[in-house]
Amino acid sequence: MLRFFSQLPLAIVGVIAVAGFTGARVASAQSEVYCAADINHDGRVTLQEYESWASNRLMVANGARAQRFEELSPERQATILQHRFEKLDINHHGFLDCSG
Repeated sequence: MLRFFSQLPLAIVGVIAVAGFTGARVASAQSEVYCAADINHDGRVTLQEYESWASNRLMVANGARAQRFEELSPERQATILQHRFEKLDINHHGFLDCSG
């Protein structure tokens, strides 16, 4: 589950890349994933928006990985999500850019 959750946005992008999409198309797909998490539609996904988006995805997931994640303490869940967010925030400016 940790692997699943640590790769939520990139999972979709990875599938697109394997399917033969490259460069701008992959960046566009990643941007679409980020935009889905952009609750206030300001073009930026904050840690709080990312956590909310990921939590909502977990609520509808029913696989073994999702169940294992749900069994973790709230503190551990938050730590995992924050770590993943920080990996995705390659510019280290505290948000994910939704504009592509």
